[in-house]
Amino acid sequence: MTAQGKGASESQRVVIEACLRNGVPFWWRGRGTLLVNGDGVPSVLADIEARGETVIGLEGFELESTIIHPRIDLIYDADTAMRGGAVAVATEWGPDVWLDVTLQGKKRDS
Repeated sequence: MTAQGKGASESQRVVIEACLRNGVPFWWRGRGTLLVNGDGVPSVLADIEARGETVIGLEGFELESTIIHPRIDLIYDADTAMRGGAVAVATEWGPDVWLDVTLQGKKRDS
């Protein structure tokens, strides 16, 4: 499927590919839901940033089987963050949190 269809968005593909390269579990359920396992998210974020992408947001969730519980206390916004960046924040949140990663949009070749 293409990014224009029902498949992953281009930003999701970037995150999924980083997860696959680093052996990090992720949970994808369509364009609206891609969560990365907190235990491996620092390596995924470092991989993404090393490839020239910018992480502008993180949101933490607890995942029980197929039930997602948002953690409103675990939100990172690059515009207001002052704690060492996305990798430092994700490391602080710990391995039991699943994260939604938001990348800064950029024009890509089709």
